[in-house]
Amino acid sequence: MQAAGCTPNAATYSILLNLYGKNGRYEDVRELFLEMKVGNTEPDADTYNILIRVFGEGGYFKEVVMLFQDMVEENVEPNMETYEGLMFACGKGGLHRDAKAVLSHMNAQGVVPSSMAYTGLVEASGQAALYEEAIVSFNTMHEIGSIPTIDTYNSLVSAFARGGLFKEAEAILTRMNGVGIQRNEDSFNGLIQAYCQGGQYEDAVKAYMDMQKSRCEPNVRTLEEVLGVYSAAGLVEESKELFQEIASAGVLPSIVAYCMLISVYAKNDRWEKAYELLEEMKTSRVSNTHQVIGSMIKGDYDDESNWQMVEYVLDRYKSEGCGFGLRLYNALLDSLWWLRQKARAAHVLREATRRGLFPELFRESRLVWSVDVHRMSVGGALTAISVWLNEIQEKYQKGEDLPNLVAAVVVRGEMEKSTVARGLPVVRAAYSFLRDEISSSFHFPGWNKGRIVCHRPQLKRFLTSIPDQPSDEPVNGFVPITNSSFPHPGTRIYTADIGSDEQSITESDTESEAELMATAV
Repeated sequence: MQAAGCTPNAATYSILLNLYGKNGRYEDVRELFLEMKVGNTEPDADTYNILIRVFGEGGYFKEVVMLFQDMVEENVEPNMETYEGLMFACGKGGLHRDAKAVLSHMNAQGVVPSSMAYTGLVEASGQAALYEEAIVSFNTMHEIGSIPTIDTYNSLVSAFARGGLFKEAEAILTRMNGVGIQRNEDSFNGLIQAYCQGGQYEDAVKAYMDMQKSRCEPNVRTLEEVLGVYSAAGLVEESKELFQEIASAGVLPSIVAYCMLISVYAKNDRWEKAYELLEEMKTSRVSNTHQVIGSMIKGDYDDESNWQMVEYVLDRYKSEGCGFGLRLYNALLDSLWWLRQKARAAHVLREATRRGLFPELFRESRLVWSVDVHRMSVGGALTAISVWLNEIQEKYQKGEDLPNLVAAVVVRGEMEKSTVARGLPVVRAAYSFLRDEISSSFHFPGWNKGRIVCHRPQLKRFLTSIPDQPSDEPVNGFVPITNSSFPHPGTRIYTADIGSDEQSITESDTESEAELMATAV
């Protein structure tokens, strides 16, 4: 066309941009768009909408926001398709600040957000664990007459599910039933996930059975969620059966499914079975992603130059969004922790945070330093707490002032008010780790059942007792984060003391509000 002297117009470019995008040729999309602008062919709203959709579906969420900013600077007027595409990308990528900025732009232009646009805002807030903001956005929809759809309800359920806020998820589904919207597969999957993350395993299985009785057909995601329930509960045979059911559906079980089964084998000291699965991943003829992840778990990519292959594989999942990212990294971290590959787990955790996942994880203010692990698997939580404690020690040795309080956030939502929270899996594991391995000064405060805290005097006393490392040596931290040798088959590590009583968490471990305020100086 160009060789014949015909100048392409915006519609011509849009067709080609769409074609490149559908085939995942993102660099070609960028080059063609640049050629379009340099050649003085003005992009119109349709052109930008195609670009926003292409990069949103491809996982380039920040690039979508930049395209919108470019669109505004070029005085191209967005339409509702533009805003909905933007909000979709912000929601999937957890870009809650950008989503709010887009909403403000819509309000300034007098544009009433559609249900789909508001759903993106709800999704973005939920991905960042900003539950109150997600609820406010949801309620605002009703106030302006934008009717929530089943996708809106499911986005809210999924947000609560990732954090184990099963009571809140139940409440949203009750509201959904009240307006006559029937649950679909995503609704049930979210409820199962909420119960699992919240440690309500029997309720999770019941939700799965209810799904089977309804008109909703369980899908592969459903089977993975139920596998997650059995894995977290330590049920080997049930986990194995679910894994085989996924495989019998004619699809290769995902990395998430493999890691869940590996975790439950490791927790039960079934080392031979765990190694068989790892070898199966390494030698997969169907997926090089499985090959790389299996090899990474076994330590074949520990060298920094080789680790780039792991980064490349993990980047492939960015188009799946933050929701899948949390599931993927939680499964990876859990398997690595129970396989005693803690340094590798810490490396994987850095990859997760570098990609914007778990934004709530590490927080610091003058008064409080916290690690928020309420959305993590047990292995993920213990990895994060280990990294956090070593960072605290490093800062103290460098002379930084300690805060009044350090806190591990293990539960959020309604369960923060209940002592029942102390029996939840992540809570038990974190409490036992902090009390037994670190210091008995860590305790549950009287004002919140979802926090495990330590005050500055006790923390300082404990940190002072740790010998300083020579200045010419790297700071390794007082919590060991190393890769251990893989146990030989038959070795009993986690089941050796299975008959012993677990340490009880009693009321004596709590303090009154007055006691807290007195010691937090």
